[in-house]
Amino acid sequence: MFQDIPGQERAKEFFARALRDGTLSHAYLLAGPEGLGKTAFAAELGAALVSPCGGCGACAECERARRGAHPDLHVLEREGDQYRLEQIKPVIADLSLKPFAAARRVWVIPEAEHLHQTAANKLLKSIEEPPSYVVFLLVTDRLERVLPTIVSRCQTVEFRPVSDAVLRAHLQERHGLDAAAAEALARLSRGAVERAARLVADAEGPGRRPEYLRHAAAFFSGARAADGREPAAAFIGVLEDQQSAISEAVAKDLTAATAALQQQFQDPKDLKWYASRAEERAKREDRRLRRLAALDALDLLAAWVRDLWVVASGATDVLWNSDRGDEVVSDAVATPEHYARLLGIAARTRKDLYLNIDQKLALLAMFARFEEVSDSA
Repeated sequence: MFQDIPGQERAKEFFARALRDGTLSHAYLLAGPEGLGKTAFAAELGAALVSPCGGCGACAECERARRGAHPDLHVLEREGDQYRLEQIKPVIADLSLKPFAAARRVWVIPEAEHLHQTAANKLLKSIEEPPSYVVFLLVTDRLERVLPTIVSRCQTVEFRPVSDAVLRAHLQERHGLDAAAAEALARLSRGAVERAARLVADAEGPGRRPEYLRHAAAFFSGARAADGREPAAAFIGVLEDQQSAISEAVAKDLTAATAALQQQFQDPKDLKWYASRAEERAKREDRRLRRLAALDALDLLAAWVRDLWVVASGATDVLWNSDRGDEVVSDAVATPEHYARLLGIAARTRKDLYLNIDQKLALLAMFARFEEVSDSA
């Protein structure tokens, strides 16, 4: 259990002890910063709770639970901008059913901060006094946005960023990265295992990180891209290509899912209903992945500026881009105060990207503010 989730030893030991001592509670809230693998942890824990082996990870019951086919393990998926009452009512109605194959029935609810207040209030009684065989595993990146009454009814388990050393070892063991690459990606991940996985996938695949950094370095040095474009436009162009690839992959998956539904459902009404849900799910996934790509691109740029600030401040041994130390040192020509102002602008832009705004416009505005800082220096 949890072999693919590095770190979080306190949470792992907490649940191992609860299972061992028979002190498992009825509702938990897994809380911590984004990217720590909390939902994957909850799904893995849910699989252990419905498997008679307790989560060995190798038996048929574990395999069935992990692939989402166990009748006593349910992972909710938000069907809109929030979990609304219409989605929560069937969950509550289903609670009275006894377990089909296990000793427990488990509900995993990711993004608990998106529970609409009406839906949360409806769920509250069930979380407070569920049937003895029911366990709720709620997950959130933003504990402060979860309804306080929900928080008070759950046992909160805190997740913390993973250390660079643990992430580095995980990247070397699981992905076969050399020491230098593993060190750089671990530092750039800032303790987030999901971000580390995306960086590894990029390093093993399209290799966009060098492109982003090349254009970022060109912007701060006043150079142009090889094709004559302004570095800001070239930087955003890399993101647009990435987002186009994301949309194409999501559309391909939707086509395959629709074809499978056509084989499964003969009734036109049933097919239309399930196809509509598949389309909505694809739209949500496309939006999520495109936003993640924009955030990752911004994080790479901010990490480069942060390293410029570190060098300008007189240090070189704590660079996040540790595999590009010579480049950072040669490019750090401004004052620490200059880079600190740029970091403040990048931080505000990251907050903007969480809102429902045009990502390209947000990044263009950020680069414009960068130029204002440079012009006033």
